[in-house]
Amino acid sequence: MGARVRALLLAQLLVRAGLRGQDVRDLDQLFPGKAPGTRASPRRAPEPERKGRLIFSSPRAGFENSSLLTWPCGRHKIQPRVVGGKDSELGRWPWQGSLRLWGAHHCGASLLNRRWVLSAAHCFEKHKDPSKWTAQFGELSSRPTFWKLWTFYHRYRVKDIVVYPQFSGTSLKDIALLKLSSSVTYNKYIQPICVAASSSEFQNKADCWVTGWGHIEEGQVLPPPYRLQEAQVSIINNSRCDFLFRRPGFLSYDPDDMICAGSENGQRDACKGDSGGPLACEKRGLWIQVGIVSWGSGCGRPNRPGVYTNVSAYFDWIQMLMARGTPRPVPSRLLLPLAVLWAGLLQPA
Repeated sequence: MGARVRALLLAQLLVRAGLRGQDVRDLDQLFPGKAPGTRASPRRAPEPERKGRLIFSSPRAGFENSSLLTWPCGRHKIQPRVVGGKDSELGRWPWQGSLRLWGAHHCGASLLNRRWVLSAAHCFEKHKDPSKWTAQFGELSSRPTFWKLWTFYHRYRVKDIVVYPQFSGTSLKDIALLKLSSSVTYNKYIQPICVAASSSEFQNKADCWVTGWGHIEEGQVLPPPYRLQEAQVSIINNSRCDFLFRRPGFLSYDPDDMICAGSENGQRDACKGDSGGPLACEKRGLWIQVGIVSWGSGCGRPNRPGVYTNVSAYFDWIQMLMARGTPRPVPSRLLLPLAVLWAGLLQPA
């Protein structure tokens, strides 16, 4: 049998055994002899030039960008109350999740990939047991009717809650990751959001959005039918935000850890119940999560914008946890010996 044919059969066996990338290279080390015309590892597209900004390659070439956490992400099929907000539409914010404590909405969240969800650490100060939590996606109401089977099909149990290690109950480092017990099923109403390594380019951006099921005014809960609210807000630059919060009796503002957003007249803001939800900005057709709803001085007060955790400051931590929590596929016990046998046949005579 020709060497090329044997190489093709070996490749098919490796694919069925779940071997990819590094696994193939490991076999190459065990069996260094290669038939002419075969390759040691799959072809990879060259890395794009990095220029300190988001880089998008053509769809045919695939996506190559180390500044984004996952791909595909940040797309929604539906084109376009939080304080000063309005009712949203199903599918407009497909990464929006409802974290439910004993079945009732408690905090917002965002979907990063099929198994990982991003939220605020302070949501779990009193309730750290994952078995008490579920995550709901693809639903417009925070209190869907019992007969909607769709709702319960897209409600996922939480397996692990990972609060950022240095979070101590203050406003600093208010970020947490949740690993789900099973993989989320994507559809046009459920999609992940992008996370970028830097958020500096969004300073002073006036068309970002915050979403959630929180109070529509300070002290006023969201009324029936409890529909997801959306509000367009502006990112306020660090120097202005530091000035607004540098007053006695206020929590301190850390420009390296936090982002301010809202409107200085207080007409648009996040509020109680929105905690953990996303602050998202659009960049070249992709939606990127810039912040996590964290804290504020009341809701919708003049010169008191909402304060959000700066997601990009934790990019490496998020990336590390997600990579560590995604095990490599286990090869089939039956197919692996066959692959090794065929690898032996590729040795030069």
